Amino acid sequence: MKTESQTLKNSTENVISSLVRQTLIASVILLLIVLVLARFFNERVTQVAGLFLDYTGVWGVGLSIFIADSVHVFFPPDTFLILAVAAKMPDFWVIFFASFGSLLAGGCSYSQGRFLLPKLTVFTKFIRNHEEKLEVYVKRFGFWAVVLAALTPLPYSWTSVAAGAMKMRLGLFFAAALFRIPRFILYYYLIKGGWIGV
Repeated sequence: MKTESQTLKNSTENVISSLVRQTLIASVILLLIVLVLARFFNERVTQVAGLFLDYTGVWGVGLSIFIADSVHVFFPPDTFLILAVAAKMPDFWVIFFASFGSLLAGGCSYSQGRFLLPKLTVFTKFIRNHEEKLEVYVKRFGFWAVVLAALTPLPYSWTSVAAGAMKMRLGLFFAAALFRIPRFILYYYLIKGGWIGV
């Protein structure tokens, strides 16, 4: 007969291995998308990327990722990394602004969960339906739930809302959210390698 701690350990291992699998699959899919865009739509993407750069500058990457990571719909922030690579924006500034925008978005989502969510009774039921799925991760993993959301396809904005709603310490939340930076470094160079490789 399995003990409760053994069951929890097996469940935790299953969750983590599932997230690692999803991350690897997402990385391969992203690379394939980049290869297809670079091979068959290079001119169009470069044109759009040029307009994006002319209109917003490199700081626009941060603003776009802030919006992508703070609105609670699935819109991959890596779209803007593809535009940055196609526009030949400087690596350091792309990663800097992408990371800054994402960390700021996480802070906004955390604040929504901590301060705004309890006051908006009209939207509480709708938000709670989405948040409950992630509360399981936040309750079980705490700090590591935010780390997992920062690094894996687990929804970062909703996990940040759940962390705020469960009153995770702000310093602890931001320490975990910093794992968003290596995620952007990895994905940026994955995209750049795919784009240049073609």
